[in-house]
Amino acid sequence: MSLLRISALSLLIVLSGCSAWSVQQPVAVPAGSWAEYQLEMAAITDWELSGKIGIRTPDDSQSANLYWQQLDQQYAIEMTGPLGQGGARIVGQPGDVKISIAGEGDYQASSPEALMYDTLGWAVPVQQIQWWVRGLPSPDSPFQHQLSNNRLSQLHQDGWQVNYLRYSQHDRYTLPGKIRLSRDTLSITLIIKEWTALR
Repeated sequence: MSLLRISALSLLIVLSGCSAWSVQQPVAVPAGSWAEYQLEMAAITDWELSGKIGIRTPDDSQSANLYWQQLDQQYAIEMTGPLGQGGARIVGQPGDVKISIAGEGDYQASSPEALMYDTLGWAVPVQQIQWWVRGLPSPDSPFQHQLSNNRLSQLHQDGWQVNYLRYSQHDRYTLPGKIRLSRDTLSITLIIKEWTALR
């Protein structure tokens, strides 16, 4: 066998060994990928946002300024402006929710959705939205989704269709800037102007 053929054969064996070795290594998550985004945003459990909320039903259309603070499982949601009743504040944690409506008083229940429906005539899916506003599906139930540029563009979960219409940059985070939720005859539009991770 010629020296040239021996050298070529040796090089082929070395390259084959390198290839087999590299296949066994863990695959790094690419920067900006959907998997990386989910890990980063799920780790942020304390945050606040402000913006606007629009509610549309077959019989009515309302809007209000929105402030939402989430501290792990505890939340405080303020809606001020028209909203028919003049505004509402919802504070709670799993199993214990209170809503205060301007000019009407305080109400308490175990479910924010049931309490909002009874007092306001519509309900925001509080437990799910705290994930959706971070551009994540809720981990508590099955879902279907579509991605665009490694971010959610559409999500179907718990009977809701969530359309992500715009993303915005807040500090180093790219987060939903405009979201539209629809279920049956109810449509909710969220416009998020400011978003801050609290720690």
